[in-house]
Amino acid sequence: MGSSSERHPPGFDPSQPGIRLLQQWIRRQTAIQVDLAGGGQLSGCPVWVDADFLAVQVHGVAEPVLVNRRAIALIQSQT
Repeated sequence: MGSSSERHPPGFDPSQPGIRLLQQWIRRQTAIQVDLAGGGQLSGCPVWVDADFLAVQVHGVAEPVLVNRRAIALIQSQT
């Protein structure tokens, strides 16, 4: 059996509390607000997360919006 780094891409460790919470929000379809490092803001429901991106389904937009995880300053639940 290999290490967790062999099963997951670098930078994505599902044992980390932040990743676990994001996965919980994805399962529950919890509305979130994402504040970007450049000052922008995005609201919607998280769809999936990987080592580089967070996909957010924004109301009124057909396809999820991909947010580079390095560009995120804050993620908070809207509930």
